[in-house]
Amino acid sequence: MANLSVNKLALEIVNKVIANKEILKVTVDKLSNGATLIDFSKGSYGAGKFLGEICLGGLGKVHFTTYKVDQHYLPAVNVNSSEPIVACMASQFAGWSVKLKKEVEKDGEIKKKTVFDSLGSGPARALSRVEKELYEELGYKDEADVAILVFETAKLPNEEVMEMVASKCGVSPINTYACCAPTACLSGSIQVAARIVETGIHKLHELHFPLEVIKYGFGTTTIAPIAKDDFQAMGTTNDSLIAAGMVYYTIEAEKDKQEELWELIKKAPASTSSSYGKPFIETFKEVDYKFYDIDPGLFAPALYTVNNAKTGKTITTGNLNHDLLKLSYGLS
Repeated sequence: MANLSVNKLALEIVNKVIANKEILKVTVDKLSNGATLIDFSKGSYGAGKFLGEICLGGLGKVHFTTYKVDQHYLPAVNVNSSEPIVACMASQFAGWSVKLKKEVEKDGEIKKKTVFDSLGSGPARALSRVEKELYEELGYKDEADVAILVFETAKLPNEEVMEMVASKCGVSPINTYACCAPTACLSGSIQVAARIVETGIHKLHELHFPLEVIKYGFGTTTIAPIAKDDFQAMGTTNDSLIAAGMVYYTIEAEKDKQEELWELIKKAPASTSSSYGKPFIETFKEVDYKFYDIDPGLFAPALYTVNNAKTGKTITTGNLNHDLLKLSYGLS
């Protein structure tokens, strides 16, 4: 694990995207400071697949499959990783809040105005280590000379934003790459669905499940239909994970620890949350759009299956909720 560079591995995928930009329907631009911007907002299915794999730091694979809800035929993803903790927690998790503020004059006063604000996910997090405690816990550090960050936004970062990213990561701006996609686009829907394994691990982490016992991760969920705007897309993409997301983890735990771990896993599915039961947008409205008033336990897959390779025992907990998914997607 220590020798794996998520940024270098992701760069191989980025270069593939750049070389096939016309086919993938992405736009590639160079800023004046040499930073590279890749706009996935019009990207194809292939672009969305690669964006998901970039987020995973090159340590996970995204494949397309299908999913049926009654008579409805839906696209879906299968995601797998043989290094799920590094791929998901050290790379894919959206844990870096990237903000740029500028001083502006208003009514005779100098005030700070936010000109860019987006969560950053992907390999560059492992260089910036702005989430210091998490990386110390994971025991992972990347020392690459290239930084690749994924922004879930329609607003592309400018030179100042990329200078800030480069500075935090200790690399030259010319070696920085920003991969951008709003939630309300095909690539955006795919890259959120491709977080299914990470979403499951993050919930376990919140429950103080020992991540070091997780050896392999596999997950499946639906790709949300493209929404009319990012607000609606926030709802449908979350509901893909909450209502239809399934994860399968292979762990290695001693027999005397198994029951303790099983009890933690039973607390993990989205249905155990006090905020569960309605489409995400309705839940969001009910708390007056105060995101942090939603029970964080809601952000989890619908179904967990965990196999302990040391004992041969397997547990499944949670349930799929197709009625919720149909309401969210507007399927009739």
